[in-house]
Amino acid sequence: MTLEDQLEEIIKRVIREELARARESQDLALLTAEQVAELLNFTDTHSVYRLKREGKLRAVNLGAATMRFTRAEVRRFIESQAA
Repeated sequence: MTLEDQLEEIIKRVIREELARARESQDLALLTAEQVAELLNFTDTHSVYRLKREGKLRAVNLGAATMRFTRAEVRRFIESQAA
């Protein structure tokens, strides 16, 4: 393997790792119920809160009246509905 081939492999590996890190940080981003409703094509947040109450969509509680949802959790919910 030439030096150029080795360098190309290193660059490809670094790009793959950076993309994986970016995807992971995006998955951990906290979303409001309004943002989740938009992602799920709901007309309002009532359905998002209902899914949370039913245990179908998990939320992160940030305080007495504040909750957020991770993008990863929304993706998990969507995938569970497709199955």
